Amino acid sequence: MTKVKFKKLELSDHEYVRTYHNKRQSFDVPSLIQFAKDKKYIPFIMPLAAVDMSKLMWRIESMTDIAIHFDRVMKTDISIPIIIDDCGCICDGWHRVMKAIIRGKEQIPAIRLLEMPYPSKEEDIES
Repeated sequence: MTKVKFKKLELSDHEYVRTYHNKRQSFDVPSLIQFAKDKKYIPFIMPLAAVDMSKLMWRIESMTDIAIHFDRVMKTDISIPIIIDDCGCICDGWHRVMKAIIRGKEQIPAIRLLEMPYPSKEEDIES
């Protein structure tokens, strides 16, 4: 019998785009994180019951996609505040939210942006 060698799936090989999109704009997530630091926003404790879990926030097209996100959820640090935009939507931190829920937490540290920085990209999206 011939022994077949399969390539190991390397989850770290997959590119992860860190962009937040609202209705008309795109923001580079690292820039949003820096903006929150520059503005010296103070974290608060947000109940996880306040998080809208009715929508899928990631593109999931395969079992590999699920494995990639599961890996990120397990590796994330839930002590780092999530970032919420000026309209109340999470723009950074969904993996932390998922880990907190899986761990049975009732709340998570959060930062609410009172204003948004200049977007990385303006988009022509029909409302």
